Amino acid sequence: MLDPKFIKENIDLVRDGIKKKKSKVNLDRFLELDELKRKLQQEFEEKRAEQNKISKEISQAQAEEREKLIAEVSILKKEIQEIEEKMKPILEEWKEILMNIPNPPSPEMPVGDSDEDNVTVYKWEEKPKFDFEPKTHDILGKELDLIDTEKASEISGSRFYYMKGDLVLLQFALTRFAFDVLTDENIIKKILKEKNLEHLSSKPFLPMLPPVMIRNEVQEAIHRVFGEQTYKFENDGLNLVASAEHTLAPYHMNEVLNEEELPKRYIGHSVAFRREAGTYGKDMKGIFRVHQFEKSEMESFTTAETGADEQKLIVGLQEYLTQQLGIHYRLQQVCTGDTGKPDYQQFDIEAWLPGQGKYRETHTSDYMTDYQTRGINSFYKAKDGKRKLLHTNDATAFSGRMLIAIMENYQTKDEKIKIPEVLRKYMGGREFIG
Repeated sequence: MLDPKFIKENIDLVRDGIKKKKSKVNLDRFLELDELKRKLQQEFEEKRAEQNKISKEISQAQAEEREKLIAEVSILKKEIQEIEEKMKPILEEWKEILMNIPNPPSPEMPVGDSDEDNVTVYKWEEKPKFDFEPKTHDILGKELDLIDTEKASEISGSRFYYMKGDLVLLQFALTRFAFDVLTDENIIKKILKEKNLEHLSSKPFLPMLPPVMIRNEVQEAIHRVFGEQTYKFENDGLNLVASAEHTLAPYHMNEVLNEEELPKRYIGHSVAFRREAGTYGKDMKGIFRVHQFEKSEMESFTTAETGADEQKLIVGLQEYLTQQLGIHYRLQQVCTGDTGKPDYQQFDIEAWLPGQGKYRETHTSDYMTDYQTRGINSFYKAKDGKRKLLHTNDATAFSGRMLIAIMENYQTKDEKIKIPEVLRKYMGGREFIG
């Protein structure tokens, strides 16, 4: 969330951010409530001070005066209780609006209404050419007996699947490849040099297997609640995560790190769960938009000064991973109308899927400044001794969508799937599956 002081000192900037992000939050109501809260708080503190002052006088007063002072304290207590009762609904509404005021977007973020207004930064390599009609991954998965959505539908319902055989091994190969890259300091140094980011640390990412459940209040504090998209355990106050970032982002909750420890970089892997509410009839075939999937996610904690450059490194790493697989893609700078509430800057990688004949998003990179850490008290002690909020980045390493890209881009005329060269060492040196 934003600092209320920042909001009041930058009303035009915040209002512009609300407009650009198509948020329906009522900033004027927030400012009205903030003023009411300020006045009631001032009145509360004045009466509490008066109560304390009189309470001290009671012990030294004569009997007759003591009774009078006790009566005054009693009146003050009642008045204080009345102020507190007035304050409750104001605070509740104030906080609800505050939690929904979006992070103002970067001045560099394109202004737009939807994903159609996202800007293509560039495209890597050329689209693959086929001397046959390429198939979609769902057809390939069925024909090669790698994906079974029909049996999963009988057992678990729609948007679930059984992944089988060599495709399972390929999933683990992708995961291992991502972890090997992100824990290799030499590769990180290479990306830093290519991106002119050599002032950043080359510290590698620490592997993590985070929990797949998160408490309601923590998920709300980091602004990763997806409403109807979230699978909830109401009796336990827990939710299933929709990405490993949900339990990685609060890892330093209620901590104060030293600046010398930064950056803190993590690569986490988890099963992820999404209800996919509101997408009825969309991407129903195969494993593109499902309720349960595997996902490896990067999470980074930095200083305020290095957060934006950290995102450039992360995007560079995402591109490196995709390029090593030889998948044609386009890098998209996401516009204000398509980005999330916490995001200051966002980039997506969209891989070319020849079976579908279109680009589809496989990677997202989100830089959120201190928007997440304010609610979970994640700080660092700067070299000048001041305590500052950590800045966070999160980004996809690989999800099941990259399996789709491999299947469609590496399919052969004789109904096999060629294994990308960088993954073969994880697949026993084999060249094909199917």
